[in-house]
Amino acid sequence: MTKWMNYGLSAIYLLLVFAFIGLEVVPAEQWEKIWTKERVELIETAIIWSTALLGALLAVFIIIGQQTNRSRASADWTEALEDKSAGRNGIKLANGHAQHIGAREEQQDAFCFSAVDDSEAIDRYGVLAVLADGMGGFAMGREASRLAVQTQLLEYTAKSAEEPVPAALERALHQANKEVYELAKRHELEWSVGTTLIAAVIRQDQLYWISAGDSRIYLYRGGVLIPLTRDHVYANRLYERVKAGELTMEEAESHPERHLLTSYLGIPQLVEIDANQTPFRLHPGDWILLCSDGLYDELSEPLLEEAVHLSPQHAAEYIMRHVLALQKRYQDNATIMIFACT
Repeated sequence: MTKWMNYGLSAIYLLLVFAFIGLEVVPAEQWEKIWTKERVELIETAIIWSTALLGALLAVFIIIGQQTNRSRASADWTEALEDKSAGRNGIKLANGHAQHIGAREEQQDAFCFSAVDDSEAIDRYGVLAVLADGMGGFAMGREASRLAVQTQLLEYTAKSAEEPVPAALERALHQANKEVYELAKRHELEWSVGTTLIAAVIRQDQLYWISAGDSRIYLYRGGVLIPLTRDHVYANRLYERVKAGELTMEEAESHPERHLLTSYLGIPQLVEIDANQTPFRLHPGDWILLCSDGLYDELSEPLLEEAVHLSPQHAAEYIMRHVLALQKRYQDNATIMIFACT
């Protein structure tokens, strides 16, 4: 109904605009042959006021229509969430993802979700998201990231009902590291094959995560974007030296190796791991985002404020389009995964 009303008002508005243009284009002497000068001025004034009022009314209807469409879209994906009851206890989950090769020759990001429609599996281990970013400066980045994701998924989802989620995530991470390191050894590339890895599990309304490297997991809650993981980079050690008085902040910020990874999969023994042992309680409206470093620098609260009005899948695609629209010359592989709680 609103759509057809907008069409009707738009047609009337255009007629008034054309009428005003006609009054201005045709010489006044021609109009005065038909009407008096006072009548012409009265008609002109009436058209101007009618055009202004109708334009304002049309703008109001357009805004109402947009809000209605947005509410309808929100309702549509919320209804879809009801059919994907991955939370099983209180919250329900929907997921989305987007990936782009960027300006690279090869896609070295890999990711996967566990099953979201298997109630028995969800009761046992929840829903898992895994993302790995193969190290571009190393060899076999693509193979390393895919092997790491595959191993993390298979090892974690093999957990028993008695094994705690944090223990299962860490066990799977160490096995994934072993597999990547063995891959390097088979090709005589020890210390030259590596990948980051992040994983998030939502089970019974609670969030668990684990991380090695500099890919990131965020919580978006109440309009605030909160990083949950800590980058494993040499800058952390530089800042410790700043606190000890051994370096100035300027020296730390300009150090050429500050971005080098200090932890990643593909080394003999994985020591530096970021994980939560105490489960993090989730609430309806929370969004969990897993991102590779080709994307997360462009994440912002204003961007997410727009994205959360969309379904998680459309939101992931919307965020990716925003990143690619910047047209960075050396755009890295970019991947984003989203869990939306309702």
